[in-house]
Amino acid sequence: MILLLAAPAAAAPRELFAVPEPAVPPRDVVRVAPGEAGARIAATDSGQRYSLDDGSEDTIAVDVTSACEEECTAANPQQIASTIGTFIHGPEVDLLTVQLDTPAQLGFDCGFDAESCYFSGENMIVLSGDEETGSDGASRDFVLAHEYGHHVAQHRQVPAPFGAAINWGTERWASVEHVCQGHREGALFPGDEGSHYYEDPGEAFAETFAFNRYPDAAVKWAWDPALKPTAASLRALRRDTLSPWTGRTSFTVSGRVPARGDVVQEFRTPLDGEVSIGPVGNPGLGYELAILSRAGKPLRGWRQDVSYRHRFDYTVCGQPRLRVAVRPTGGAGEPFQLTIQRP
Repeated sequence: MILLLAAPAAAAPRELFAVPEPAVPPRDVVRVAPGEAGARIAATDSGQRYSLDDGSEDTIAVDVTSACEEECTAANPQQIASTIGTFIHGPEVDLLTVQLDTPAQLGFDCGFDAESCYFSGENMIVLSGDEETGSDGASRDFVLAHEYGHHVAQHRQVPAPFGAAINWGTERWASVEHVCQGHREGALFPGDEGSHYYEDPGEAFAETFAFNRYPDAAVKWAWDPALKPTAASLRALRRDTLSPWTGRTSFTVSGRVPARGDVVQEFRTPLDGEVSIGPVGNPGLGYELAILSRAGKPLRGWRQDVSYRHRFDYTVCGQPRLRVAVRPTGGAGEPFQLTIQRP
């Protein structure tokens, strides 16, 4: 008996992960916490919470350094909060603090080439208190949206075996953008804020977040061309922001062990990440398992010692469907049941 699910042909990944020549200095940096100089600057803050002015009860903290209060030309906390109120967001918004620095302080906090920074361990964006346009054409509001993209990713999950979403991008977005394949090909470098800043998918996610809010911004895409926003990636980003991925889901397949041949069940794997397949039942199952590609190529197995104590783990990396196959080892006619977990 063979059970097959019909499906349309999978869309091919976008072609090349070509590495562009950096045209501008890095937009920002992502760090866990400020250094000593930054801590001293933050100690001069005066701030309070401000409404997002979007009809909700959400608020953020906006801190202005003492030097910025005296010198900055656009250190308006309510304006900052109201701008963030125009961004798509989830409950992570209430955790946010925005610190407004003088340009000199921004250099000590973020680096003298950066226009801003995000401290993930403190849920804090550091931004200029002056209304300036960067050398890359990004307005302060655009830069703020980029940093808020990091804040969203900091509070989203991605499945094993990937790292943090702030490095990989959020789950649906990263799957649409083929981040796993790009990483395997040595073209994308999750979390690399150094020499591979423009091949860091976490940064490309944040920039895509900014373009989602400001689609007509006069900012040239400087990241890997394969990560440039598309209608599909923008839809995935919006869904990840408004309805976050919360973990793997489970389902079961069942049947009877054939006397000969294989029972094959095809199932969808629309998101990248670890798939686990495990039998339910007695230790002596009378069959072996394999995970197959859609073309029937074994990816894991065959495995003869399978029991309810064992499971298969396989990392989906751009395959929209997989197959699991059951082959008899002496238990013909016996029922089988498999639990499948997928992102």
